[in-house]
Amino acid sequence: MGSRNTLLHSPTRFASSHTLALWLLITSCALLWLPLKLAQSLFLQQWINSYASWIGLTAVASAAYLATLGLRLVFGQMLNQRYQGQVRQKVADKILTLDNTERAILREFVLQGKGSIAMPLNHHGVNELIESGILTRAGAVEEYAIEGPVAPLKITAAARTKLTRKVLRLPEGQLSDQQRERLLASRPEFAANLNRSGRHAA
Repeated sequence: MGSRNTLLHSPTRFASSHTLALWLLITSCALLWLPLKLAQSLFLQQWINSYASWIGLTAVASAAYLATLGLRLVFGQMLNQRYQGQVRQKVADKILTLDNTERAILREFVLQGKGSIAMPLNHHGVNELIESGILTRAGAVEEYAIEGPVAPLKITAAARTKLTRKVLRLPEGQLSDQQRERLLASRPEFAANLNRSGRHAA
């Protein structure tokens, strides 16, 4: 069963099948519509007459297969667009209701100046941001004795443009010492733990 599924879902085999169907359709139609004189000169007229029904059936079957493939692609594209719209709406709704913990987690990307940051997946705030489509994994998961599963996370494209400094409650411009101290004091509790040199994998 496993090998069968692999064959059915293999991109190479799938591409070969619809390429074959296209060539069968072109060849069948060319034979059916081949001018009489040309068919006679190529000594194909008798063969075409003998197998005309099979050639026609091949043309119909190939056309039906390609039409079905086209409909599947269109339908798949429509479903994908609908899904992406739902994701964007889910992200937008979540951004409107971020709590202080979630904002503190997202501010880490600004404070650390990194595109991806290792975070504990079991942390309730981190997990909520992943579930809502704001954060996504950017690397492999590692198990640690204290923090549990930890993985590098990054902000998704759908959320990146919406997470303004105002949303994250970050002051505009250069941070003063007092503002920086306040932000550092509000960092998520796991930030210091994950930066310790003594952290060891389980």
